[in-house]
Amino acid sequence: MIRVFVLSVILNLVACVPANRKNAEEEPVPDLVEILKQADIAYENKDYVTSEKNYEILIKEFPTEAEYWFRLGNIYVLTKRPNEAVNVYREALIRNPKFSKAWYNLSIVQLKQTAFSLNEMLAYTNNEDPLHIKAEIMLKNITSIISEE
Repeated sequence: MIRVFVLSVILNLVACVPANRKNAEEEPVPDLVEILKQADIAYENKDYVTSEKNYEILIKEFPTEAEYWFRLGNIYVLTKRPNEAVNVYREALIRNPKFSKAWYNLSIVQLKQTAFSLNEMLAYTNNEDPLHIKAEIMLKNITSIISEE
């Protein structure tokens, strides 16, 4: 609700600035409050294609808003794109280094990536290799943490 209020205030301020448009046929300014509502509703309804598109519009218009980057990261996780999720969680954290949810989600994604790498390592290395044994232990510990999610 605070995000909608802040967005409304920003839009009202922007509306006071005269537009320097060369002709009236240029692309109309999107209703960003409506786009935010649609993004949130689509996200809640698991319509990640629509939600992703709308959060990308919001990020383009308000690139300093960490919450929009965070939501896009969540969408990337839910649509099985962990590398992209890591990148946009980092963007959220650049904008708000105290954003604990972004730190936490970033950590979970990275733990899952580490678990994947350790699984691959175990598939290709010899059981007697000292690093194989360490990898088994590490994977067991990471799996335990991830399974709590």
